[in-house]
Amino acid sequence: MRRFFIIWFIITFLCVIVRIFGGDICVVPSSSMEPTILVGDWLWIDKLTYGARLPARWSDIPLINVFTWNTTLRQKDGRITWGYHRVGGVRNPRVSDIIVFNSPERPDILLVKRVAGIILAGDTVTFNEKTYLSLKKILDNEYASSFVRKKKIYINGRADSSYRVKQNYYFVLGDNASESYDSRSFGYLPESSVVGKVDRVLFSIDPDCSKFCRFRFLRLFHHLL
Repeated sequence: MRRFFIIWFIITFLCVIVRIFGGDICVVPSSSMEPTILVGDWLWIDKLTYGARLPARWSDIPLINVFTWNTTLRQKDGRITWGYHRVGGVRNPRVSDIIVFNSPERPDILLVKRVAGIILAGDTVTFNEKTYLSLKKILDNEYASSFVRKKKIYINGRADSSYRVKQNYYFVLGDNASESYDSRSFGYLPESSVVGKVDRVLFSIDPDCSKFCRFRFLRLFHHLL
């Protein structure tokens, strides 16, 4: 019995390590990335390429997060933050990469989109009256106060039209533009929200088909472009 528990503990520990540092799976419930990604696709989230994002609270740790299903514990956990830290990866996201990230409005929900534009850490962003609202969330994310008065933009209390960003930001779009909630709605996405890269479908199940033809054999280990 003791040996059984030791083996069980080792397997569980390894599963947690893989899910934090190696990768994870998710299922796609919407058509926002069609025809590239279909409803019912199960995707492999690669965390090695960009570097794994370390847990910021207990609810970010696989298996341990089951305890945060309790309302009281979940509220307490929501007030905890260990900050943003990421393990070094092979490279940063590039234009045309398909990425998985936490929704800006609902961080507990994962979204999958394609990178269409990039602002790198250290780049200077220039603001004007037309671009201020679309770029304001970058300032908000970096805790830089800003407002517009008499057609002038004020950043951290000074009249200024430019700001040097502290982390990478990504403009993401769904391949099915008419059905996608993306950066056209929530603006640029901070690197801290990126979970990982997606380039493969593990398997796919058609939710609209009968039980005899639901499995999409042609989607098995399908490579995404």
